[in-house]
Amino acid sequence: MDKTACGTAKDAATRRIAGLCLVIGLVMAAAAAAEPLSPPHPVSELVVDGGPPPKVTASYPAQGAQAPGGVLVIKLVFDRAMAADSWSYSPVEGQAFPSCLAKPRLLGDGRTFALLCTVAADKSYALDINLSPAFASAGGRMARASRLAFTTGGTSVWAMHEALEQAGLTDADEPVMTWRDPGKGVSRSPPVEGEAPPPAAQAAASQASGTPR
Repeated sequence: MDKTACGTAKDAATRRIAGLCLVIGLVMAAAAAAEPLSPPHPVSELVVDGGPPPKVTASYPAQGAQAPGGVLVIKLVFDRAMAADSWSYSPVEGQAFPSCLAKPRLLGDGRTFALLCTVAADKSYALDINLSPAFASAGGRMARASRLAFTTGGTSVWAMHEALEQAGLTDADEPVMTWRDPGKGVSRSPPVEGEAPPPAAQAAASQASGTPR
């Protein structure tokens, strides 16, 4: 067979293969067009709190500062809106821990927590903030852990109004809540019915008469 005959045979075979591929493609396209489209699946809204984790930008007492003894409102200010129902205050090993109510109050700005406590005069205190992660932003981002250490002076404050003023708050920010775990740190459990309040609550209750406890 000469070269011209071979070339003609190859061209014919190529044309047949190309034609077959075209037929297969048309059949597949027709089959796909005949299939009904699946309905779209609804997607729920996803909100991601991006960027760095929330952090404490200010506090009362300030880090390393001195506060009066007696009734003390511990104030934590975060850098963004926070969830109201999650918090974590922990004792620091070897350091005194304030006697506090069980639950802080998230104030109207959405960023500031106020926790009612009592502290002794002339003493050093420290507490870990969010060591066991619980403080979280309104978007669910866990806050950065930190530590607050402060001392108390020789004077004491027993009136709630004065304690709020010391923390830069007003009577509208009064952080009185339910209590649990007297004198042993802050518990995230609900209060037990009939349980006596810790010294912080007793002091707050006595402020109307001005009697120190």
